[in-house]
Amino acid sequence: MISFIYVNGNLLTTFYKEKDANRMVEMIRMANSDGNISDCYMYGNRIIIEKVLDTVPKNLIRIIPKNEMNECINNCTSLLLKKLYKGAYHMLKTRFDYIRKLFKSFLIFPGTKWCGDGNIADGYDDLGPLEETDKCCRSHDHCNFSISGYENNFCLKNTDFFTKSHCDCDDDFQSCLKESNNSVSNLVGNLYFNILQVECFENEYPIIKCIRSSGIRKRCLQYKLDRTKPKKYQFFDAKLFEGKINYRNIIRFF
Repeated sequence: MISFIYVNGNLLTTFYKEKDANRMVEMIRMANSDGNISDCYMYGNRIIIEKVLDTVPKNLIRIIPKNEMNECINNCTSLLLKKLYKGAYHMLKTRFDYIRKLFKSFLIFPGTKWCGDGNIADGYDDLGPLEETDKCCRSHDHCNFSISGYENNFCLKNTDFFTKSHCDCDDDFQSCLKESNNSVSNLVGNLYFNILQVECFENEYPIIKCIRSSGIRKRCLQYKLDRTKPKKYQFFDAKLFEGKINYRNIIRFF
């Protein structure tokens, strides 16, 4: 696959964006690797993709058709899945690391197509190799009640670039990941609920204050509610996900 590239020392970086779709793959190659991929990142969120494309030089971007994007995704997925099990992925430093710094943890998780903000699937039935985990993420992505990044809904304003879901959907997501009972599902659950701590929302009595919290970020575990007033939609802190975590793997997201 031939395209414009950026040489950062011995690294060649290319951004492949699917035409008329919110799927993008950033591929990194060593200059002397005969075109073999050394590392890659997969993007499925429109806002993130736009921020990246507005920042990187235009000659590094290649707009490609759907079939080529599917090939890019498959190649990147295969590479990252191998690296995931070795615990040594995303080790290369590139000129564009600073762009990813704010949202790197929201990119598509290795071996999946639905875990991350947005998705890179070629339709509802398209799953990554880690199918059980990916099914949980797909179901969560199809939550009927959600607020997209920077959007208003349910009389709430989502001030972040990533989607926030109804608390019932987050509860179902937790249950699904725990029922999968594998190391990758635990990793995804810990990343979403314990590291990123993405808020959820629900229709509940007005919050008066937090009466029990934990951690450096003061995640609220128990709220005091005003039951004398009507219920309204509000944001609540993410519930704790209890699962074993491999920090050797998760640290590469930061």
